[in-house]
Amino acid sequence: MGYDILVVHYRAMFPAIYTMAAKLFPSLAKRVVGNHVEMDTNMDVVYSEKDGIPVYSIPIFKYIPHGRYSKKEIKNKVKEIESIVKEKGFIPDAIIGHFYNPQLEIVSSLKKVFPNAKTCVSLHEEGSVVKALLGDRSKEVLDNIDIIGFRSVPIKESFEEIYGKGYKSLLCWSGTPEFFLKTAANRKRTFSDGPMQRYLYVGQTIKRKFPKQTIEGVHKAMLDNDFTLTYVGTHDLGYPETVEYIEANGLRDKVKFTGKIPREDILRLYDESDCFILISKDEVFGLVYLEAMSRGCITIAGRGEGMEGIIEHGVNGFLCEPGNVDELACIIKQINSLSAKDKKEISDRARAKATELSDYNVAKSYIDKVMNS
Repeated sequence: MGYDILVVHYRAMFPAIYTMAAKLFPSLAKRVVGNHVEMDTNMDVVYSEKDGIPVYSIPIFKYIPHGRYSKKEIKNKVKEIESIVKEKGFIPDAIIGHFYNPQLEIVSSLKKVFPNAKTCVSLHEEGSVVKALLGDRSKEVLDNIDIIGFRSVPIKESFEEIYGKGYKSLLCWSGTPEFFLKTAANRKRTFSDGPMQRYLYVGQTIKRKFPKQTIEGVHKAMLDNDFTLTYVGTHDLGYPETVEYIEANGLRDKVKFTGKIPREDILRLYDESDCFILISKDEVFGLVYLEAMSRGCITIAGRGEGMEGIIEHGVNGFLCEPGNVDELACIIKQINSLSAKDKKEISDRARAKATELSDYNVAKSYIDKVMNS
């Protein structure tokens, strides 16, 4: 869109004993720290360019995973950023951060350095997590944030339960990639008056995404009706119990695991599937839902999770209590009882919503709201 951008990325660094433990027990470290564990001990700023955009990767030290950073460390990082932007001759009109820790404190502090810059932090965490971090410093920090972004409606509501509705806000959803909106379908999307037969799951087979409960729900709804369920994604902690259920119920010929595959192949599977199911818990936002909707899949997501406010139950998709086998089976039966015309209308409305939330539209809405805050 013609903006000049400078990116600062933080590498969370821990005491050497944690780094050594992470190298020895990587699976355990991943469960404790999250999806990524920093294994190196390089405390230097690392410079690179991404699509011509300068990126500064800055180490930031803390003693405990998921803990807060010290006031001294926050202050030092603010000075480091100030030094970088002044050296580049880069005076920001907007300072935007994602994730509450350390971005809330750092962006708030940078507002004092660059008072004319618009500030925004988009939260991926519930209000109680923010409150636990900031405590009685909440007002001091939040008052220097011009507009607060939320990755989902439930996150926004949890924040407002604690802090009220007095802060300017925006919903910071991801956009549907143009690749999924513009690539021609490999078959015409059609539905019949009978039961759907082709089901799809895209995501890691981790327990909070309920891969076992997904096949249970489909199996319970379909019974002796013919169906297929394809799982796309890595084999994780929920994989063994899912396979165990499949084997115990004689469903091996109905279920396929593809592993991780290129997005071109995922797109083909979206086009070949009638229904996309991912009833995850703690799903801040899932781009796979928009991808599935953009290809016309009837989509079932977790109620009260990241798709709340995007999927309207029974209108452009369906919402199910995360992991609830009986409710999932009931929703599938409900969809299967619809006429071909009704299914097609839900599919068309899903496409329309995914198109409305294109990469470009979402990005433009985001930056416009920040700059006008």
